[in-house]
Amino acid sequence: MKKIVVIGLFLFFGLAVKGFSQTVYASAKGEKYHTADCKLSGDADGMTLAAAKKAGKGACGVCKPDEHAKDKVSQCAGKTADGTKCKRMTASKSGKCFQHNKS
Repeated sequence: MKKIVVIGLFLFFGLAVKGFSQTVYASAKGEKYHTADCKLSGDADGMTLAAAKKAGKGACGVCKPDEHAKDKVSQCAGKTADGTKCKRMTASKSGKCFQHNKS
């Protein structure tokens, strides 16, 4: 019985920590944080959700990062103008970020 309780606690705290380790994107001067494929993220740097909230940043009203916390994200399958793989992350079913989804 003790083992079940201990395992349950580890799972609970593990999932709680994962929720706070969600990566969001925000610029140093910006007031909002974004998802990886938000068209308003610009040159934003990745940070944890907890760090963004601690810095006083709010959620973007366009991409709504809080609603997409559990989306599976992957690196964009698109290529940049110089032929290298895009570095943006996306949850789009097409596998491409907003910039490469157009073409």
